[in-house]
Amino acid sequence: MDDTSLLRKLDRVAAPPDFDRRVLAQLARRRTALPQARKARTFRYSLAGAAAALLVCFLVLNMVVLRNSPGRGPMADRVNAAAANVDRLVPIMESMNYRNEVRGVSYGPKTVYILEQVSDASNKYIHY
Repeated sequence: MDDTSLLRKLDRVAAPPDFDRRVLAQLARRRTALPQARKARTFRYSLAGAAAALLVCFLVLNMVVLRNSPGRGPMADRVNAAAANVDRLVPIMESMNYRNEVRGVSYGPKTVYILEQVSDASNKYIHY
């Protein structure tokens, strides 16, 4: 059993009196809106294409030009020179032991050492 045999069994009904006028009016409205919809669709696709092209250019620039540049940046020369001269490097950070200093001061007047800034923002200057 197919759909056409089912449709043939249905009773026929007359169309509403203004059906053809409404269909033609709707068709005229769609035809006037069609060029605007085409322009909008074209604009959307061109904008998406431009964004994709910009992304591809950025990726190509990043992977080809910046990765293969000699030295790979202004800091690379300094890092390479430092890595080559490891024997001459002096460590900057040293561990400090304040135990004796705090113990010696604790017998005198009560002193509090603040080694970190307490708040991120302050209206007055903080004295350490």
